[in-house]
Amino acid sequence: MLLTFKKLEHLKSRKSINLLITEGNAFVVFPIKTRWIIVSEAQEVSVKCAFSVPKRKFKKAVDRNYIKRIMREAYRLNKENLLTLFNNKDQKLHLLLTFIGDEMLNYKEIESKIILTLQRLIKLNEKNINSNSDTVS
Repeated sequence: MLLTFKKLEHLKSRKSINLLITEGNAFVVFPIKTRWIIVSEAQEVSVKCAFSVPKRKFKKAVDRNYIKRIMREAYRLNKENLLTLFNNKDQKLHLLLTFIGDEMLNYKEIESKIILTLQRLIKLNEKNINSNSDTVS
């Protein structure tokens, strides 16, 4: 069940994406730039994610779609630790993964970078989530 990426998990709201870009935190694990923000609004899912590839770097839509498809697949297969961190918490995570590399990479290379990105995200949020849950109970 965890190995799905359902429509509810997609971050699509323009308002949420603008908030994420203007007020969110960011880090880079080249070639993936990660923007994230913790929100406290009521949602059905604990983590919402969006993917982007800039048109400036990849002119052909076929190439952009291919990279986004690979990124989604790598995220789908490796998101379980992130979901367990945010499950049953009042705080929810919004996430934007942007491919900033100049050249096409294969699945293995992108998957390894997605894994590093998710591990770093977990490490950054572990302390915040646990300290907030201790104060609530």
